[in-house]
Amino acid sequence: MSYRIDTSRHVCTVACNHMVLAADRLFRGLSPSNNAVSADASPWSVEAPRAQRILLKGGTIVSMDRQVGDLARGDVLIDGEIIAAIGPDITADDAVVIDCADMIVLPGFCDPHIHSWEGALGRFMPNNMSTVDEDMGRPVKSYDQTRSYLSVMHKRLAPLYRPVDSYIGTLVTLLAALNGGITTVGDNAHNSRSAEHSDASIAALFDSGVRGVHAYGRPLHGEWDMQYPNDAYRLKQTYFSSDDQLCTMRLYTLGRYEVDELRAVSKVRKDLDMWLTFDSGMETKPVEELYADGTFIGKETLNHGMFVPLEKRHVLADNGLQVNVCPRIESQFRFGNIPYQDWLDVGIKPGISNDNPATYAISMFQEMRSLYTFQRAKAHRDAIKQVEMPASLVTQRDMLEAATIRGAENLALGHKTGSLTPGKQADVILINTDNPELFPKNNVLATVVQGADIAHVDTVFVAGRIAKWRGQLVGIDFSRIRKELEKSQRHIYEATNWPHEITEFGD
Repeated sequence: MSYRIDTSRHVCTVACNHMVLAADRLFRGLSPSNNAVSADASPWSVEAPRAQRILLKGGTIVSMDRQVGDLARGDVLIDGEIIAAIGPDITADDAVVIDCADMIVLPGFCDPHIHSWEGALGRFMPNNMSTVDEDMGRPVKSYDQTRSYLSVMHKRLAPLYRPVDSYIGTLVTLLAALNGGITTVGDNAHNSRSAEHSDASIAALFDSGVRGVHAYGRPLHGEWDMQYPNDAYRLKQTYFSSDDQLCTMRLYTLGRYEVDELRAVSKVRKDLDMWLTFDSGMETKPVEELYADGTFIGKETLNHGMFVPLEKRHVLADNGLQVNVCPRIESQFRFGNIPYQDWLDVGIKPGISNDNPATYAISMFQEMRSLYTFQRAKAHRDAIKQVEMPASLVTQRDMLEAATIRGAENLALGHKTGSLTPGKQADVILINTDNPELFPKNNVLATVVQGADIAHVDTVFVAGRIAKWRGQLVGIDFSRIRKELEKSQRHIYEATNWPHEITEFGD
């Protein structure tokens, strides 16, 4: 298997099991089996403006930067990859002007935690009913063993993934994220059964066009090549030699792994000067000891963050931990509680993440609304019960903050993205309010959080490049991508003797 990623031209060619997948950030798409197709062969889905300087004129601006503020009517000047200026009336004679009179102009959403490799199995788990609580080790009653996410996804299906399945699943998930205005993704790539699986996941990350962080981890179950974490040295040198590129890297692990493994993983990430993402399990770890011996160094992100005792939360907060919560997953997956308030109590403002596409469609709008509803309900219940320390009565701005700058900080990218700030990267989305659902916009924050959805995301910029224009992804031949996705889906279903039909209606 061979791979070539030219990060200067954003071109990636992946040769995988007699299939060649060619992709380019301007002309993306998958080639037919046994036929190498050049990037230029993929048709554009839509033409979008291409210019060094682009002026977004007359939009309603929500900057998520307190110093910049918000503007009922204002302009954003993009110069190459950078936001050059924000103001009420900018003149730029050499810029291409985009009329944003009906648009809300926002920073792109930042999701620090998506298991993108699951894309071929989107929404195949309608109602998770765990057979075993993998975090706590206790049996849980299940009505249907094929509806247990951890058992099915990680024990039964993940071991049969080929590199090409990792590639196409990751690509489709990331395109779905972009389509919904998520410009930055932490790709939690832990079905890395071989070096080739990692290469395939990284190829998809580059090909998607997102600002991405490859969070390199190992499988939970099944056979694999035991190359983790040491293959991180090769991945860093081959694909992520610079921190000043669109896609970067960190390591990923589960908090429930043994402390000796955490120390071994941490040694590698310290050698490579990387952050480390944990997925749950921190409640069982001796966190004070891990900071004292240098295993934890203040470059850690925690997904979920459930069950962590207050005293440990204080230690983690004092040492700069970043946290993201997953509102839809955490409220459904038996836990029944989104630990947002737990972390507010120790001074951490969590980001929001979508977690796994096997259960839900990727949508930051849905995540914001779920968290807002859950947290406000909790606050009102606490007030009625006269709880001594009631939950915070969160606002629409709190939700937007969690979906933008807090997610960026989870990925150590708050200096680059997450707000509309002159000098930051031009990761910008336009939400079209010229429709019955969103006009008149009245309160702009409520219009975004409570009214808007993926269909209203009109235009998406990533580092100044238009990835979505007038409601369509740019340079995407989805009919070809879909064919490859269906092949991957069939392979997974057939290889596992999956008892349900590909199109099914069961609960």
